[in-house]
Amino acid sequence: MTNPYYKGDVIYRGTRYKGNHPALVPAEVWYQVQSVLTAHQCAVEATQVHGHYLKGTVHCGQCGSRLIVSNAKNRHGNVYCYFVCSGRHSKRTDCTRQAMLIEDVEKLVEDYYTRVQITPAQQDALAGMLHHEFDRLMAAETEELERLTTNRDRLEGEQDRLMQAHYADAIPLSVLKREQDRIVAELDQVTRRIDAHHGDYADARAHLDDALGLLANCADIYTRCDDTNRRLCNQAFFTKVFIDEDNELRVEHNRPFEMLLDPQVNANALTWAADADKARTSTNVSVGKGSSLVRGVGATGFEPATARV
Repeated sequence: MTNPYYKGDVIYRGTRYKGNHPALVPAEVWYQVQSVLTAHQCAVEATQVHGHYLKGTVHCGQCGSRLIVSNAKNRHGNVYCYFVCSGRHSKRTDCTRQAMLIEDVEKLVEDYYTRVQITPAQQDALAGMLHHEFDRLMAAETEELERLTTNRDRLEGEQDRLMQAHYADAIPLSVLKREQDRIVAELDQVTRRIDAHHGDYADARAHLDDALGLLANCADIYTRCDDTNRRLCNQAFFTKVFIDEDNELRVEHNRPFEMLLDPQVNANALTWAADADKARTSTNVSVGKGSSLVRGVGATGFEPATARV
């Protein structure tokens, strides 16, 4: 009954035409039947598809296939929810991975967030080192930025001189329009590059701070949030989570968490922070010894230094 032939149509090379044969059923009846069939199909799919916030994130550690939800009922009517390997389930792979209780997998992911949540000291160290690196990169591009700014000023000056020449009847309107179009196109390109220079670094800094804030509170957030937000959290952190036979997790992180959770990066950040503290201490001691103002004020005579951003 899904064939439009029943209502008097024929299909030729993917295009539907009105047929010469009489309709076997009225068109409105045929459309009603399609609606009923579609509803039945949706109902069948709804009973077979089980949703879970970890679906799409967790994968089999043996063959790499996605894990799907399977609900099993025992003879007492109790339902047990499992993650099973889709490769083994569909016989697409030779995987022998056994089914895993969903609650066990949930606990593994929760424990992982607890393990990787960084301390305030780690957060400060990573932020300090990476923002310092942004500063260094921006300084290295100062010459290019100055060249772009000079070029922008030159084009804007040329634009003004053209207008003045036109008002003085020195150049016709057609020449003015042609030259203005050229200058506007060049000026637009230069301005975009200047904006991108500032915007890219500003966006990267903001993204870094957001990621570090999430990483410093990820376990607390994940524990408290609902299933929808847990899914979003997992999608932000991971590309894939593999569950190995020994119930250990292997994870592939999204950017920038892949870098922020790298042990070597964290070690470098802590070393950088320690060196920065030593440098500040050394500077403060030198200033204190060389300043009569510091020697003349009591220990409580200064307000605490305020960090400036």
